[in-house]
Amino acid sequence: MLIERPFRITNASGDCISGDLRYIDHHTQQPLIIICHGFTAHKDWGPFPYFGRFLAERGFTTIVHNFSHNGIGENSNFFTDYERFSRNTPGKELEDIQSILDAVTSGSIGKGVIDPGQIGMAGHSRGGGISILSAGSDARVQAVVAWSTIATFLRFTKHQREEWERTGYLPLRYGSNRTLLRYGISVLRDLEANGERYDLSKGVTRLEVPTLFLHGGADVIVRPEEAQALYEKSDKTITEFILLEGVGHMYGAEHPFKSTNAALERILDLTATWFHHKLS
Repeated sequence: MLIERPFRITNASGDCISGDLRYIDHHTQQPLIIICHGFTAHKDWGPFPYFGRFLAERGFTTIVHNFSHNGIGENSNFFTDYERFSRNTPGKELEDIQSILDAVTSGSIGKGVIDPGQIGMAGHSRGGGISILSAGSDARVQAVVAWSTIATFLRFTKHQREEWERTGYLPLRYGSNRTLLRYGISVLRDLEANGERYDLSKGVTRLEVPTLFLHGGADVIVRPEEAQALYEKSDKTITEFILLEGVGHMYGAEHPFKSTNAALERILDLTATWFHHKLS
């Protein structure tokens, strides 16, 4: 029987991180997979709950969480905290991961069902970048799967940066639609000040744990060349790159999530196999 338990913790800055712990109770500790959503997503968006359930049914305990500044407020299905979103940075998301790892290793989350010596991370898109940087800086993370990962956090055109400087904020779009979400100027300043820390091309060279890059060949949101470039800079003795032809950024999944499909099952099968092999 699948057990699903919501949790809330605070990070070192006092910000709330909400998440869901999922596992099959085998009366033993199991490896943990921390699943990181991407840009303008959240723990209940699209297939993310399915990701958590699928991997739990494959013998892992899973955590699917909201980053503290992802814009989700009390209503878990809608972006309402625009002010908090406007201050979100990779650094805040890295702090959130550290707080989750601390809560796991202290037993505040998953005591008795998580083996704190076997922790992996799976991240989608921007979450893939956060997973790579976290694994490169924290030895508690022992394996990574990067789904459709970005290769840089500084993803803005010259025109966007000029508008950002001129108005003090950058309005954001979701697909072709303009939203109420926007980044304040503090985000640009943070990206400029922490370029070295957030540099994923350097981050992959610091990886000392098995890392699998999975990317769709038909991804037009984050081109597969981004993951390929990171793979080329990584240690090939511990990394692997798999390109899935004809597969897009979200593997055919939608929000709200309706059903799985062959591409999604393939991604998750590869993920489960990787973690079973590398965390054992």
